[in-house]
Amino acid sequence: MATKKYVAKYRLLKETYERITGKGISDITWYRIVASLKQYFSLSIESANAQSIVETYAQLKRKCPAFSFRTSDFSSRWQAFKYFYDAREVQYTGQQFLVALADYLKINLDDVPRSTRYYWFSQAGLSYNAGSTYHSKDLALVAFVAAKWAINKRPQPMKSATIEVLTLVK
Repeated sequence: MATKKYVAKYRLLKETYERITGKGISDITWYRIVASLKQYFSLSIESANAQSIVETYAQLKRKCPAFSFRTSDFSSRWQAFKYFYDAREVQYTGQQFLVALADYLKINLDDVPRSTRYYWFSQAGLSYNAGSTYHSKDLALVAFVAAKWAINKRPQPMKSATIEVLTLVK
């Protein structure tokens, strides 16, 4: 049974999320978000840092609506996000970041259309400029968006079509 203090904090966190994102959400959706925040951000409703965790997630969600825990490729995208987010106040120029991102995602930067690079930045609420300096924490969301592109471009494993596999066991 939840305590009154827990329920009050739970509601306050939901209101904070709705205020930052500018959208109301249902109770079941909030329940699912909290479950994911517990899993990926180690959220504890009654902890002192719960407010900042919800604020951070809400700001990410506001900047990039595609930032969702429910996609099948979230874990891979999350790793790319964390790689750049956890970098200690590293600064990159736009071009340096793209090179580092391509290296991390194991993609050839020449295969990425110019418009796609701009799209990655715009989805993260940033404007791309090859010479501009960005903080790695700001670029983490770009990495999250770019990881989806990289995942979709990877060759899918082929199913075996050999006769041995297709024969039925007697």
